[in-house]
Amino acid sequence: MLAARIFLGLTLVWAVLALAGQARAARGTRRHDYSRPAGSAVRGLRYAFTGAMSPRHKETIRLHPIEFAIGLLLHLGAGAALLEVGLTLAGSAAGVNWLRVLRPLLGLALAAGFALIIRRIVSRNLRMISTPDDYLGILATCGLLALAGTVSAQGAGWLLLYCGGFLLYLPLGKLRHVLFCPVARGDVGLRLGHRGVYPPPRRRESLHGVRR
Repeated sequence: MLAARIFLGLTLVWAVLALAGQARAARGTRRHDYSRPAGSAVRGLRYAFTGAMSPRHKETIRLHPIEFAIGLLLHLGAGAALLEVGLTLAGSAAGVNWLRVLRPLLGLALAAGFALIIRRIVSRNLRMISTPDDYLGILATCGLLALAGTVSAQGAGWLLLYCGGFLLYLPLGKLRHVLFCPVARGDVGLRLGHRGVYPPPRRRESLHGVRR
C-alpha cells in the first residue's frame, strides 16, 4: 500500500508538471491586445462557462442530446472515481465505503464509456477520423471506472497503482483535454468579454433582422 501511495504521488507530480509545461507552451508569447475595451473580460469569462455552454447556444448539444448525455455521464463517473482515489490516497479509511453510494453512477458511467467505444467503431465517419489514442483514452477511463466501482478497502492499493498509470498517460494523449478544454474556453471568454462579444447583447429580432 505504501509503495502504491508513493507511485501515485510521483505520477501526480509528473502529470501536474507536464500539463503545466504544455499549457505554458500553448500560451505562446501572448501578443498584446490593442483593441479598445468594449465590455468586461470577467463577465465574458463567466458567460463562457455558463450561458455559452447551454443547449440553446451549443449546436453540438442541441443536435446530439443523447451523445451529450452519454459523454456527460462518463465525465461525472470519472470525477467520482478520482474523488475515491483522492480519499484513499489521503488515508481516509472510510474513503471507499463512503463513496459506495456512488457505485451505481460508476456503473452507468462505465456503460456510457463502452457505448462511446461501440459508437466509434460502428460509425463509418468516426472510424475514419479515429486514432488509436481515441480508443485508448476511453478504455483507460473505463478501466478506472471498473476498478473504482468494484475495489474493496483491502484492494485499494490496486486502485492507486492503476490511477498512477492513468496519470502517466494523462499528459501524453487526448485525456489532456481535462486541462486544455477549460483553459481554452476561459481564454476565449476573456478575449470576447474584453471586446464586448460575450455575453451577447440581449435583444429580440424579427426574421428580417430588425430589432423589436
